[in-house]
Amino acid sequence: MESGRIRYTILGLSDGLFLGIGLSLGVSFLQNYNLTLTSILLVGITGALSNMFSTYNAENYATGEQMREYKRFLFVKDYNPGKLAGSRHAKSVRYAFLNFVFTLLGSAIVLAPYALFYFTGYGHLQEASVISLVVSLAVLGLIGSRYSSETIGKIKAGLRIVGIGIAIAAASSAVGLALSVLV
Repeated sequence: MESGRIRYTILGLSDGLFLGIGLSLGVSFLQNYNLTLTSILLVGITGALSNMFSTYNAENYATGEQMREYKRFLFVKDYNPGKLAGSRHAKSVRYAFLNFVFTLLGSAIVLAPYALFYFTGYGHLQEASVISLVVSLAVLGLIGSRYSSETIGKIKAGLRIVGIGIAIAAASSAVGLALSVLV
């Protein structure tokens, strides 16, 4: 897979998981399935749209910078901004779409246990939170393991990303707990 696709797949999936973990654990202390489900859906969709347009803008900026570099180094007769920008624009759109889809997927991974427990009536919100966290951390660990080609490096990179996920979960849980006491 081309590096841009991998970059935006990892970015979107990680972002959806990190946002979802933080929000779901923070909100679940309010003891309300509807609020938790709605919040995850809302942040997933909003995050996906935000990532999509941010990726598109960032790629367009990079294209502009690349065009300025080409202009400096290419002969005037070889410099064709329309042709160069056209191929880059198609990539920008693809990357933006990938980021959108994988941010939604990351949020869906977090949401799935809550939705399953809610619609089946099985289990409690806390159990859904634990399952959601474990599954999300496992996916983040897999994402992190892509950073290295060596086995030990893969494990360390995966654990580093899992650690970030745990830190986000702990901070979000603390805020959610504080809010549940205050509200």
